[in-house]
Amino acid sequence: MDPFSVLSRVTSTSYISFWHASGDGIYRRWYFFPLCLFLICGTTVFVGAVPTRVFGHDIFFLLDNGWRAINGQRPHVDYASPWGPVTFVIVGLGLTLSGYTVDGIGFGNALFGLLIGFWSYRLGRHRLECIPRILLSLYLVGLVVAPYSLGWGIFNTSHAMVYNRYGYALLGLIILETFETAGGPRREREEWIGGVSSGAAVALVLFLKITYFLAAALLVGASILLGRDSRRRLLGAISGFALASIALLAYLGFDVRAILGDWKMAAGARLGGTSLLENGRKILRIMPHLALIVWLGIRGSFPVETPRIMGRKYPLLPLAALVFAADVLLLFSNQQHSVLPLTTFFSLFVVNRVVARNRALPDPGADSARSSRRIVLLAGGMFFLAQFAMEFAALANAALLKARPANPPSTTRFKEPRLVPLLLYDGFSDPRSNGHQYTTYVNEGIDLLRKYTSSDETVLTMDMMNPFPYALGRRPAVGGIAAAAYRYTLSDTHRPSDDRYFGTVDVVMVPKKPSSPDIYYDGFYRIYEPALHERFRLATESDMWYLYKRK
Repeated sequence: MDPFSVLSRVTSTSYISFWHASGDGIYRRWYFFPLCLFLICGTTVFVGAVPTRVFGHDIFFLLDNGWRAINGQRPHVDYASPWGPVTFVIVGLGLTLSGYTVDGIGFGNALFGLLIGFWSYRLGRHRLECIPRILLSLYLVGLVVAPYSLGWGIFNTSHAMVYNRYGYALLGLIILETFETAGGPRREREEWIGGVSSGAAVALVLFLKITYFLAAALLVGASILLGRDSRRRLLGAISGFALASIALLAYLGFDVRAILGDWKMAAGARLGGTSLLENGRKILRIMPHLALIVWLGIRGSFPVETPRIMGRKYPLLPLAALVFAADVLLLFSNQQHSVLPLTTFFSLFVVNRVVARNRALPDPGADSARSSRRIVLLAGGMFFLAQFAMEFAALANAALLKARPANPPSTTRFKEPRLVPLLLYDGFSDPRSNGHQYTTYVNEGIDLLRKYTSSDETVLTMDMMNPFPYALGRRPAVGGIAAAAYRYTLSDTHRPSDDRYFGTVDVVMVPKKPSSPDIYYDGFYRIYEPALHERFRLATESDMWYLYKRK
């Protein structure tokens, strides 16, 4: 036998053995998973606000809305927002723990990653085999903390659209509980715990971003139609959803009318800006993913009987269709390209069933379907591990960049003390890499505000983000919108009223050259320009700004 064949066989045997590691190995020691989890979250705290290569302005979406949460303001109630309070509360908590520094973003991500990690690990008990349980839990943590925007490449560091990461992690928990039923001697108890888990997760995505709730409703509803109607589980789900929803509604003052109004605004604006051409391109890019999960659904569908996991196992092909449908729904509504995190979850579930099947057989080597299972284990496992590695490679790259930040000649630094640790890069002639332009833009605006306004005057920026309240440590005004993007978060017919938008603002900053692309800015400014001149007067200007004060 030639050396290549020997090496291939040894590698294949080691790979199969890795997935089948039992409770006697280090993986089942009580400290292994917590050690990995704390290492990941500690690295996330170290990274803090990652040196940003794309979407530099988007970090102020988190800083501004997290600062609003610290100052007692709530989305929907005190200002318009297509997003619910979950992201802003997480960021606000992180900012508080960090002493209101920009690195609080990393603190918030680490805290949420810690919660997701322990939540998933506990939920996977009696549902997943040893290695799939550990890897899925760590993957969900990596999905939360990896500092790059989904679909934009792991080296394009950014905290932009981090709420999508939170949403996918919560959906992962729902899929785990919904389609991997519990077994073992305490099955009824585990069914109750699983129901509470999914109910709470559905409530959290409802108050995170409405499209994630629609995906969650699709998955949970389908599980009920497929016969997942355990009374204990349903009661647990109702209890979990009710408790989490009541807590979040209480935070929002039970202002259901304001919440529904913002959801309607977001839906109307987003539908009006949907590009059929772009969605068609997305479909073409994800066809290989569809082919993979269909193949896994067919080849991975075999009966599983094991004393450890006695729960009902659903056919994989319908589950593949549901996961893909939820992924496509989110892909169309998100600003991402071809990344399908739910498909990654599905591939691991297939692997878990292969491992469970092999463990249940008295003599796996004598089984006629052995070679088929090995192929499924190889394909599904490698696909999952590739996505798993990407998230942690991104985190490692961010840690190296934070430890030794690049300092090219084009880099401009913020002058305001609160913003000094924040580093925004230019890069690759990409308009989304607007570090120098945005840093200069903020620095000049701060100089103007310090010279011509007092510290008790509130500030609104007529642009996508409002960087100044957090940067200056000022009380934010009631009014405005979490992020203003024409035909994305608002439109001519779906928008905050003039009174609601300008609220209690004292000073309005209007950029001469906005940071957001013209497609997002021009229509937005056109909508509110008449009310601006009606309510405010031009007080002063600089090279980049007009400063208006209330009449």
